[in-house]
Amino acid sequence: MYKIALVSAAYPPYTFGGIDIQTYDLAHGLSNNGLDVTVFCGLSKKKEIIRENGNLSIYRLPFFDFYPRVLWFQLMNQGLFRKEFKNFDLIHSQNTSGSIYSFFKNKIKTPWIVSFHDHQLRRLSLLLKINPLNLSLGDLTYYSMGYPLFEYLSNLEVKNADHYIICGYSGFKDFYNYNKIKPEKTTVIPNGVNPDKLEDLAKLFEEKNPLIEPSNSFRLFTSGRLYTSKGIQYLIRAMPKVIRANPDVSLEIYGKGPLLPKLLALINDLKLEKKVFCRGHVEYEELMYKLKTCDLTVYPSLNEVGASLSVMEAMAFGKAVVAFDYPFTREILDHSDTGYLVKPKNVDELSDAVCLLIGDKKLRERIGENARLKILKKHNWNDVIKKYIDVYDKVISEHKDNSK
Repeated sequence: MYKIALVSAAYPPYTFGGIDIQTYDLAHGLSNNGLDVTVFCGLSKKKEIIRENGNLSIYRLPFFDFYPRVLWFQLMNQGLFRKEFKNFDLIHSQNTSGSIYSFFKNKIKTPWIVSFHDHQLRRLSLLLKINPLNLSLGDLTYYSMGYPLFEYLSNLEVKNADHYIICGYSGFKDFYNYNKIKPEKTTVIPNGVNPDKLEDLAKLFEEKNPLIEPSNSFRLFTSGRLYTSKGIQYLIRAMPKVIRANPDVSLEIYGKGPLLPKLLALINDLKLEKKVFCRGHVEYEELMYKLKTCDLTVYPSLNEVGASLSVMEAMAFGKAVVAFDYPFTREILDHSDTGYLVKPKNVDELSDAVCLLIGDKKLRERIGENARLKILKKHNWNDVIKKYIDVYDKVISEHKDNSK
């Protein structure tokens, strides 16, 4: 039985985004398959070890809870990493959460895998194409000031890791073209979801809140970290046209981030206060309940490395998804079959697509059902876990052969 160290700055219930949820699913999937897993994560006031099941331990560590968190996480705990990492068969870190291992890997000699969920230059190029007036201070900090730091951390990982896992083919192309990663050291494993777990979470929230009354309006749903790259500003701009054609429609936006003040100002400018609601960050079980009970989902993201976890969650619940037509969205959505794609940043096309699916229940339900079946057949988490274990087998075996 392999001993695996998973390294992620955040881990539920303390989360920043989808990577943390993916870490949770990966940790539980691996441990359920017999691997001995320890997750090294942060957001604790003191060092503590929590046993989640027989094969899974959570090692929570302290760090400063402000930007850049992944850097504080590593700097404040590097001594513990140096001591603990030598006790494992493999280190698997989420990108930029374990870059510091580069400096003592040769001494410890434990093989290292990095999962890449983002490409820094792609993010920066997105910034340069957006009117600065539409960016928040947090966007400018994250994309411009943060770029040199995160690019440096990513390059350390590219240079020193034994193997890379990239969560989409769009991301692989970026790393191949710009970072010159070696295909023989790279495995593309798209995200997956566990539909049963999502259903259980939604049911759990409903049981805890039996007095919730169903909404009488047609509910649009979107979620994500509130940065410009998620494209939610385009969805808000599409809403006046949607509401003129469908007065009973409302939009709920879930998530937090530095773009929130600008989004609220835009909602106010367009006089949408009674139709568009920013619900903030909610616990995961509530988020899944709200997703399950909505009528239509819209994810207008401008940048992903591959299939979005949020999109997959919507598909798993049998929801039709409207999204911008990018290579990364085409990795998971087939237009008019398992999703509905529109020209990127085109507000008119976005509103027309939403109106079409509001008005055509049969089309909406057909797309939703096809989406659900696609998740079950091609992105079920149980199958994804087997791909991770295959990579672990390969990397550990190669390390042993090279050590002889």
